Amino acid sequence: MNVLVLDCGSSALKATIFAADGAVIASVDAGYPTEPALHRRDPLDWWRATVDAVGKLPREGIGAISLTGMMENLIAVDAAGEPAGEAVLYSDPVGATALEAVAAKLEAAGAMAILGNAPEPLMTAFKLMALGAEGATRLLPGSKDFLALRLTGVAATDASCASTTGLMDIGTRDWSDTLVDLLGIDRGLLPPVLPAEAVVGPLADAAADALGLVAGIPVFNGCGDGAATTIGSGAERPDEVSVYLGTSGWVAGVTADADRAPRPYYRLAHPLHAGLIEIAPILSAGAAAHWARHTLGLTLPESERLAAEVDAAPGSALFLPYQSGARSPFVDLEVRAGFVQVAASDSSATLYYAALEGVAFAIAANVRAMGAAGPVYLVGGGARSTVWPQVFADVLGRTVTVPKDPVLAASLGAYRVAARALGLGAGEAAVGRVLQPRPERAERIAAQARAFERATAMLRELARSD
Repeated sequence: MNVLVLDCGSSALKATIFAADGAVIASVDAGYPTEPALHRRDPLDWWRATVDAVGKLPREGIGAISLTGMMENLIAVDAAGEPAGEAVLYSDPVGATALEAVAAKLEAAGAMAILGNAPEPLMTAFKLMALGAEGATRLLPGSKDFLALRLTGVAATDASCASTTGLMDIGTRDWSDTLVDLLGIDRGLLPPVLPAEAVVGPLADAAADALGLVAGIPVFNGCGDGAATTIGSGAERPDEVSVYLGTSGWVAGVTADADRAPRPYYRLAHPLHAGLIEIAPILSAGAAAHWARHTLGLTLPESERLAAEVDAAPGSALFLPYQSGARSPFVDLEVRAGFVQVAASDSSATLYYAALEGVAFAIAANVRAMGAAGPVYLVGGGARSTVWPQVFADVLGRTVTVPKDPVLAASLGAYRVAARALGLGAGEAAVGRVLQPRPERAERIAAQARAFERATAMLRELARSD
């Protein structure tokens, strides 16, 4: 039996077919057909991309579907399962004022202990309080939840996605009556929280016709992209971390239990056991590199070549990647990016390299804060760079492993969720590269790290000044 995995990301839909032993048979990306407003998206774009991507795959032998995608969204659907407006994406800070208005009540109710996270403006609940949900009969937090609804006609979510809503009790892995009542939310709008390994439903006839698949095959709930990426990256033990380099980025580590003691990280219920995935996010990772390339007028091949040249003898120019603010290891949505220590002799190549290194320093700050001292697994589109993974090894000062297909980590994680339920092979992330820190770079890296910390403090102060 082959398993089709749909990964509904922020910029594209990835459809991947895995064999019963976990080997990748084929993978196709499909972009979204319409240009959205900032932080918004027509959910039907996800479905159109699904039909497009699956139509380009060899579909014989597909016997199950598993799902992953963006979390922390507000996706309102009506009684017919159609969108009741644009999806409000994870990145939208519209809930800030709503959170501020109820912050004292949440603290008095012990919300942090219930959620396993400090309430923060990007959570689904505060988007809902700010915008309402006129015409909605269900609210979904995961982009993959909308696809599940489209595929089966059943509304559901999983505990990893529900962890990002500001409404789930992380101990019971169900909606918290205390928080739902306190925030005045209609519980009837919230979908059931099902295990990641649960079958949401059989593939409906209309969806099967649209995709060219056999009606009735099981559609597995799957999990949010942060959880799926961690599962697919290879980081399984508490001393290991995975680093994701997509448009945004994050550091993720795994805990063995669901300890509710406050921690300065975003926590997700682990889809495959009772523990947690702790995530330290960075809002601009690949986005920072893309911005630098675009601003400096470089193509991707040019930027890779120039970065390699600079890497032979890097200077002191440094970039702080806060174009969209910061969420970890500190929360400051007002701070913005900047270059520091730029010399008159620095070229566009030097500045691009500084952008790559700056993202690595921001990620390294989160790795240190998390306290994991073991290996690092680097995944996501940025891990395909010929230069960036070595920069990470140097900045982190530890071994960095890059899988052969770093962009398929989330898809592999979603496959593993379904495979466990189906009794199939777990699948292995074949190793592509293993990079060691260069000892001769240690002194320079230490100086750059100190400069990064000082410059970050300076930018935060500027953001607070009139």
